[in-house]
Amino acid sequence: MDQAQRLREFMNRHHVQEEKKQPSRMITITSGKGGVGKSNFTLNFALALKEAGKKVVILDLDLSTANIDILMGATAKLKGSLADVMYQKKYLFDCIEKGIGGIDYIAGGLDIQELMKLDQKKLIFFMNQIQELNSYADFILLDTGAGISKMLVDFILASDETIMVTTPEPTSIADAYSVMKAVHQFTVQPPKFRLVVNRAKTYREAVDTSRALKNASSVFLKMNLNTLGFLMEDEHVGKAVRSQTPFYLSYPNCEASKNIKQIMYTFLPDMEGNPSSPIKGIRGFFEKILFLRKS
Repeated sequence: MDQAQRLREFMNRHHVQEEKKQPSRMITITSGKGGVGKSNFTLNFALALKEAGKKVVILDLDLSTANIDILMGATAKLKGSLADVMYQKKYLFDCIEKGIGGIDYIAGGLDIQELMKLDQKKLIFFMNQIQELNSYADFILLDTGAGISKMLVDFILASDETIMVTTPEPTSIADAYSVMKAVHQFTVQPPKFRLVVNRAKTYREAVDTSRALKNASSVFLKMNLNTLGFLMEDEHVGKAVRSQTPFYLSYPNCEASKNIKQIMYTFLPDMEGNPSSPIKGIRGFFEKILFLRKS
């Protein structure tokens, strides 16, 4: 079975149109430190986008503590990863997992630096496979590792926008700022960042956290940080994590689920109605990665 036939059969099985008006939007979701609820936000945000009629694929690129599948209760061995596509010439659509709520996700297992070592034939195969997602997804959410690394900076610079997740804790705020500062050192034109404040005990605490980061990024980095929304502290989130089911499905009427839905309502009109710059798409994302690695 050739590549084109595999793609057609996969898309027919999932009732997907082969043509899209525009490429997939690449959204990096990150945080300055671990333990702030980044992956949990990514999963529930994806479910809200899906409920709004958008096709979403999550790329789990947190190589150290990849846990999207754990949050969905998945324990079976993964069918494959982006690393398998890169090294073993596995077809991308053979690596897509179907998670809870119908969310598609692909394991990363990918060291971007290894892209530079591929011969031309393997690189072309990898890029062609990656390009196929543009015919499949509206949004590709990149769940990255926390903390500062050159790989994370490259992801942010190559994405269409980045969602920064933080909590009101001073260390979380400081680490989120450090990531933006690191990105600022590598570019003249700041990329688009948007902020989500998670686990705020009160609305005032959420606003104060947002204002602190916005002011610091504006004054010291000359970077405009827009607030996407707040997630209030909610006991249902912990219950959902322990039961390995997304709170957006388990407790659709809880405060956190209402917050996620509001974040989705804020996100979609801005992304679709007034894109801040031309959409790179997934091929543009990896081409940018390769350029950054060479420079």
